Amino acid sequence: MNQERVQAFLGQALPVRCFSSLDSTNTYAKRWAAQGAPHGASVFAGAQTQGRGRRGRSFFSPEGGLYMSLIVDSAGASPGMFTTLAAVAAVAAVREVAGQDLRIKWVNDLIFDGLKVGGILTEGVVLDGALKKAVIGIGMNLGAADMPADLARIAGSLFVPGQEIDREKLAALIIRGILAGLPLAPAHLDAYRASCLTLGQVVSFEHENQPCQGLAMDIDDTGALTVQAGSGLVRLIAGDVSIRPA
Repeated sequence: MNQERVQAFLGQALPVRCFSSLDSTNTYAKRWAAQGAPHGASVFAGAQTQGRGRRGRSFFSPEGGLYMSLIVDSAGASPGMFTTLAAVAAVAAVREVAGQDLRIKWVNDLIFDGLKVGGILTEGVVLDGALKKAVIGIGMNLGAADMPADLARIAGSLFVPGQEIDREKLAALIIRGILAGLPLAPAHLDAYRASCLTLGQVVSFEHENQPCQGLAMDIDDTGALTVQAGSGLVRLIAGDVSIRPA
């Protein structure tokens, strides 16, 4: 990643730090936020050695992908609000830069041609005993690297032979989309719903430590998923949801 190109595409003076490799951009960004990094500061890595997803899962992060974390003031917003906004910004940016239409699997997976090509991880930063900042991590597979055997069935890439994606422009558009959308939230959720492939599908999930199944009905204005399960509605604010085969 070229720091000067990112800043040029941003069009505003925001702190940007780029590294050839990091353990995790979120880990670095959380430390930087604790040290006083301002709203809108961002971190990039050409590769991650310990990329993380939700629930402590690893995120395969070879060279050639987009690995970034954005620091924002939390302002009392829920992690779901940041995650859904980042997903909407990523969908719009990929459409503009690469001409490809992503879909979103609730809550944080970016899907292309039925395969996961990216994910989002939002983490809070506590300062002086209060949640003051959030770190929004985004990882996206853009390169031609072969997937490990255990991922090849479910994970993919936006890579197209002969068509290189401008990572700096893509990153800057995502950041601009998030920062512009924050004051308007939850207005972005209409776009999120329109891109969410989970809605209208029969899904499996865990509720109160019990396996459940139901119809994904809606996403409310906090980013929670509403599922019709049995005779009642279940509201999911986090957790794994699997779409059942038709």
